[in-house]
Amino acid sequence: MGGGGVMVKGDGNIILNNNTIVYNLAHLTGGGICTFGDGGVATFSGVNNIIVFNTADDGTQYGSTHGGGASSLTYSCISQDMPGIGNINDTPMFVNATIDDYHLQYGSPCIDAGDPSSPPDPDGTRADMGALYYDQGTGVGEAVNPASAFELFPACPNPFSSIVSIACSLPAGGNVRIIIYDIMGREVATLSDQFTHPGFRNWLWDGRNNAGEKVQQGIYFCRVKVDGCSQTQRITLLTPLGR
Repeated sequence: MGGGGVMVKGDGNIILNNNTIVYNLAHLTGGGICTFGDGGVATFSGVNNIIVFNTADDGTQYGSTHGGGASSLTYSCISQDMPGIGNINDTPMFVNATIDDYHLQYGSPCIDAGDPSSPPDPDGTRADMGALYYDQGTGVGEAVNPASAFELFPACPNPFSSIVSIACSLPAGGNVRIIIYDIMGREVATLSDQFTHPGFRNWLWDGRNNAGEKVQQGIYFCRVKVDGCSQTQRITLLTPLGR
C-alpha cells in the first residue's frame, strides 16, 4: 500500500494546512501522502505544510494509485518537485529531528514562507510552513549556537537490510567525521573524514566494514562529528530475506 503518513481513499478529499509530515515509511508509493482511488477520485490540497524525508518503494513523498486523483499544495516545503505557488524543496532545518523536535531553527527557509493570506503566526509575523512556527520575538525553536550546530536526521530506513542513509544539514562548512561502531565500541567503518561544504548532505552505509566485508546483523552506532560538535544514533542491520 501507500501513504506512510496520510492515505486518502475512495472519493475522499482532505485539506492539509500547517502540517509537518516527516520520516514515514510506505510500500509502493507516497511515503508521506497517497491518494488511493479504489473506484473514486481521492484528492488532497492545502497550504503551509512541510512534507520531507518520507520513504516509499518508488522514492516519492506523495503519490497516487488505483486511480487516485490530482492533488495540489501551495506554499509548502516538499522534498519532491510539486507544481504550486510558493512551494519549495529546501531542507526545513528542524531544531533536532533525532529527538522529534520539529520546531524550525533560526535561518530556516520555511520561516515567513507560508501563504501571505493565511492568518499570521502568534508572534504577529507572516505564517511559517509546518505545524510548529518559529517565534521571532523570543527565538523559541532556535538551535543552540546556530552558527556551528548541525542537524542530524534519523537514519533511514532503520532497521535496514541493504543500505542505510545518514543525512545531516550543515549551516556552515567543517570537517565531517562519520564512524560506525559495533555494540562493543569497536570501529567498523568510516563513512567520512573530510571538509564538507554547508547544506544538506547524505552518506550511505552498505553494511560493510573498512575492509569491504559484510558485517553481521545486529545493533550498530553511527557517530557524526562536525568540528567540536557530535551526535550519535543507533542503527540496526538485519539479514536480508533469502540470505
